[in-house]
Amino acid sequence: MKNEKTSLNIRKLKKQVKGITLIALVVTIIVLLILAGIALNLTIGQNGIFSRAQTAANTWRNAETNEQLAMGELENWIENSVPKPPEPIEDLEEDVVYYADFEGDGTADGIIFADLSVGNRGDGQWTNETGNYTIPVETGLKQYYVVEEEYTEEKFGNLTGQLIAPIDGSNGRDRFYVMALEDIDSNTHTWWANASGHLDSTYSISRSTNDFAVAGAEPTGLVNTRRMMECYANEEINGTTVEQGTNDMWGLIGDEVADGWFVPSKSEWAAFGGEVLEPNNITSSNFDDYGLSDIYWSSSQFNARSAYYANFNYGSIRNDYVNNSNYVRLATTF
Repeated sequence: MKNEKTSLNIRKLKKQVKGITLIALVVTIIVLLILAGIALNLTIGQNGIFSRAQTAANTWRNAETNEQLAMGELENWIENSVPKPPEPIEDLEEDVVYYADFEGDGTADGIIFADLSVGNRGDGQWTNETGNYTIPVETGLKQYYVVEEEYTEEKFGNLTGQLIAPIDGSNGRDRFYVMALEDIDSNTHTWWANASGHLDSTYSISRSTNDFAVAGAEPTGLVNTRRMMECYANEEINGTTVEQGTNDMWGLIGDEVADGWFVPSKSEWAAFGGEVLEPNNITSSNFDDYGLSDIYWSSSQFNARSAYYANFNYGSIRNDYVNNSNYVRLATTF
């Protein structure tokens, strides 16, 4: 009897154990399902690992794209905003007008009539032998660049040409001769009225001599102008006292000479006529359309009483008494 009760209890205990094991299994499965759900959510859910990884990848790609765009914008800004060294010009084109821009500010300060890098390709003559000129060839010259390809200058008959300027920091000698775009004023002036009869012993240049500066020398007009300005200031020519006149050009141009301008020599005037006027069909019938007066003093003497002048009525170099009156226009180099 006792054994039967014991067997019954054992069977009940086994059933209970089986029941507990089944519940534990169910609970385990439920827990595993919950954990699996959590794991899946963390992995592939809206804020899961995969989603975050994809978001991070997208963010990286966007950052890369934005970086490329920013670099492109920076390159464009550098291209458009950061100054680049200008391209230096070499030979000037023939039959093209060139204006000089001393400061590179886009405004012409004069018109170029001689290029020392090529000597304007040889000897020249404006009308006759009195207008002979030989432009020397120089080396060790400054470099220049084109400021504007098509520049129109009102003061020179709206003639269109290229505007050029020196490259900043460029070392060397001035390459170009430049004629001013305007007369020194609207009046005519005597050369040096009281110097008539005294000029012969100062320096004289014969009718047939080309007086363009030789290679390596300062412009003849500049040398002449300095010499005459010194004589004029001292009222003396080789020991002879010569008083200043009220209308002499040497008493008019002091400030401009201090800035490097000078009265052109006869051959410098001839080069202006032969290299600028003639190629552009500026003649005795239309020179005034280009802001030119009819007669201009040079700084070159003819004899003791006379000096040379440029005559646009005849398109040639002539001479006149120094106590007569002509217009004054200056030249320089740059």
